[in-house]
Amino acid sequence: MRRVGLAAVGLVLAACASSAPSGSRSAAPSPTVVSPARAISFTATDGARLSGRLYGTGTTAVVLSNMGDNDPALWDGFAPRLAARGYLVMTYSYRYPANVQTFTSDMAQHTVDDLRGAIAQLRAGGAQNVVLAGGSLGGMATAKVAASAQAAAMVVLAAPVDLADYGFHVTPAELRGSMPKLFIGADRDSVVPIAQTRRMYELAAQPKELTTYDASEHALHLLEGAHGTELADLLVTFVTTNVSST
Repeated sequence: MRRVGLAAVGLVLAACASSAPSGSRSAAPSPTVVSPARAISFTATDGARLSGRLYGTGTTAVVLSNMGDNDPALWDGFAPRLAARGYLVMTYSYRYPANVQTFTSDMAQHTVDDLRGAIAQLRAGGAQNVVLAGGSLGGMATAKVAASAQAAAMVVLAAPVDLADYGFHVTPAELRGSMPKLFIGADRDSVVPIAQTRRMYELAAQPKELTTYDASEHALHLLEGAHGTELADLLVTFVTTNVSST
């Protein structure tokens, strides 16, 4: 892993850096026993019905947004680790089918409505703080929503600022939120080159940090690779250090 000091891509649906640290890392609380995931249905801000899964309990919720392939499996594998630290964690699916063959601009745009619906559902259930994390397309949605949704922290894995072919963009204004921000990418990612994730980092307001891995896996697929344990530990530490579970 390498931490660097600096902060229109084709969307691959099947796949889917002086850094400014947010402070010294403190020891995470001991994990607790987590009950099985619970299925949930909720409504996007435009009325579309969506489905997801909830892990754990708590007044701080973490929303994990999918890559373009819309498959939450990798997030579902990771979610119990945060839930064991006392967080309420949601994974969910966008309104379009997983591994869809034809991707459209509407699908990209509606990821924002879907994510806002997930946040609203959690807050209606009592969540006082919400952390947002997303990979690739979900990283773009996370970046677009975090400031206006007053997220407590955000994580973006391997996401570009622009998907020009789909009219989907993250604007500088959307990156001006004051919450802690973590950007993550792989040096040899051929889906979203690290330069594009670094560009989003550079546009973002402080506090922020960028972590890069000497790897080729894209976004959430880093969790399956040689750096998977290291990445999972980083995500847990970032959340627990910056946002209390109570």
